[in-house]
Amino acid sequence: MMRRCRKAVLGTNAREPEGWPMTSLVGIAPAGDGAPILLLSELSAHTRNLQADDRVSIFLDGTAGARNPQTGARVTLFGRLRREDDPQKAARYLRYNPDASSYADFADFGFFQLDIERAHFVGGFARAYWVDGRKLTANKKAARDIAKAEAGILEHMNADHPEALRLYGTVLLGRRGKHWSMIGIDPDGLDLRCGHTIHRLDFGAPVDSAETCRAVLVALAKEARKKSG
Repeated sequence: MMRRCRKAVLGTNAREPEGWPMTSLVGIAPAGDGAPILLLSELSAHTRNLQADDRVSIFLDGTAGARNPQTGARVTLFGRLRREDDPQKAARYLRYNPDASSYADFADFGFFQLDIERAHFVGGFARAYWVDGRKLTANKKAARDIAKAEAGILEHMNADHPEALRLYGTVLLGRRGKHWSMIGIDPDGLDLRCGHTIHRLDFGAPVDSAETCRAVLVALAKEARKKSG
C-alpha cells in the first residue's frame, strides 16, 4: 500500500481551532525505502500546523474496488514529517505526480518526508495490528544505492528497452496498453506508467544493490518473452 497509493489523508494537530485534529487530502509518492514523500505549501493550514508540531499521521486507503470497504486493507502511519531537500526525491515525486510540476517551483512549496515510527494496519474485520515503523521500510543501504543509480536505469530502460517495458506491463502484469515507461525502481520492485495509470511490478524477493536490480530486469524480460511465446 505504501508503494501503490498516490493519495493519502494527512492528519495534523490544528493551531486553529487549537487542540483539534485536522485532516487534509494530499498527493504522495514513495521514497526508495517506501516512506511517503509529500509536496506541501507553506500557505496551507496543515503546513502551518507542522511548524508548531511535526507529529502527523498519514492514512492510506487500500479498499478501492471492495464491495464492502470495511473488509479492505488500510493503514495509518505515525511519525514526524520533516523538510526534504534531496533533488532525487523531488524528481521522484514529480515522476509519480507529473501535474505537480506546474507549481512545484513556487516559492511557498516544499518537499517533505515522513519518518515512520509506528503504523496501525487493518486488513478487515478482526484483523488489526500495530507495527514498528522500522519494519515497514526497505533496507536503507540498498535503497540509497538504488536511488543513486535510479535516474540512469530509467533513462536506459526507457530509451533502449521500450519493448521489454511493454512486456512487463502486458505479459507479467496482464494489463493493456502500447506505450509504457518506467518511472521508478527500488529494492522491492518497479513502477510503470501507461497513459495516466501507474502499475506496480513487485520483485520475487527484495534486492540489495543497483547491480542486482539490473540482473533482475534482464531476468524479468526473459521471463516475459518466454511467456509471450
